[in-house]
Amino acid sequence: MQRILLCDDEMMNRKLASKILVKEGYEVVEAENGEEALALLEKENFDLILMDLMMPVMDGFEATKKIKENENTATIPLIIISALSDKEAIHKGLSLGADEYLTKPFDLVEFRLRISNALKMSRLQNSKSEKEILSIMAKMAEYRDNETSQHTVRVGEFSALLAKLWGWKKERVELMRLTAPMHDVGKVGIADSILLKPGKLTEDEYEIMKAHAYIGYQLLTHKETPLLKLAAEIAYTHHEKYDGSGYPRGLKGDEIPESGAIVAIADVFDALTSERPYKKAFSIEKTIEILKDGSGKHFHPEMLSLFLENIDKVIAIKEAHKDVESF
Repeated sequence: MQRILLCDDEMMNRKLASKILVKEGYEVVEAENGEEALALLEKENFDLILMDLMMPVMDGFEATKKIKENENTATIPLIIISALSDKEAIHKGLSLGADEYLTKPFDLVEFRLRISNALKMSRLQNSKSEKEILSIMAKMAEYRDNETSQHTVRVGEFSALLAKLWGWKKERVELMRLTAPMHDVGKVGIADSILLKPGKLTEDEYEIMKAHAYIGYQLLTHKETPLLKLAAEIAYTHHEKYDGSGYPRGLKGDEIPESGAIVAIADVFDALTSERPYKKAFSIEKTIEILKDGSGKHFHPEMLSLFLENIDKVIAIKEAHKDVESF
C-alpha cells in the first residue's frame, strides 16, 4: 500500500483529504506543521507528500525547502496545497522544488487525478533509475570477473524463460529478466587475488569467495522495491542447493525461493556450456547429463525437468546471445 504524508494545520482539511485518500486505497499519516512532517520523514518512508503552505511553527515553504535539499527525501514527489487566489504562494512553493500543486477548496476529480498521476510518475522514474543502477552494477561485476556480459544476459534470458514456464505472471517474468543478471554482483567485494586466481582455490579462499552471495544481498537491500527486492533475493540464494548443501545459509528444498532455484539452473547451464580461460565448454549432451545428476541434490527436480523439456528454446537463447571474441 502506498503511503502519503499529509501536512496541514487545519484538522477539518486533514480529515476531509484523509477520507478521500483512504477510500482510494492509500495509507495516510497526518502532520500539523512542517516540523512534525520533517520528524516523520526521518523515521518513516512515504511515497508522496501533501504540503499545506500557511502553517504555524514551521510553514510549508521552509518544510518544502528542507525536504528538497535533503538527499534522502528530495525524490519523494511533493504537492503543495494553497488557496486558488494565492498565485504568488504557489509560485514560491514550486520554485522551492515542489513537483505539483493543488488548490483549496479541492475539486474531487482533480484531487484524485493529481495524486494518482504524481504516484505513477514517481514509480516510473524510480523504476528507470533502478534499472540503470542494476545495469551499472552488473557491468562493474563483469569487469572484475572472468565472465562475459553475454553470460549475464543469457542467465537473465534463461531465468525469464524458466520463470514463465513455471507459471510466473508476465510482470514478474520481466523482473526476473532484469534482476537475474545481478546474481554475482557481490563479487565486487572479493579480492582480485581470489576472484581471478587461475588455479583451484584453497579452503580458506573458497570460504571468502562464498561471501559474495551475502555481499550482493547487502548491496541490493538499501531500498524496498519489487525490482531490488528480487535482485537481492537472487544474489543471496542462487548458490543454495536443493539438498541443503549449498551456501550461504544451507537452505533446503522449498526453503529456497523460486527465484534462487531458477537462477541456479540457468547459471550452471551457462557456465557448463561456455568456454572460459580456465576451461573448455561442455557439449549440450554432457551438460544435460551433469544437470540430471544434480536433480534433487543441487537442483529443484521439477524445475530442472521443465528446463530440460524445453532445451530447444534454451539452446535458441544461447545461440542468440553468443560471446563476442575479443582482440
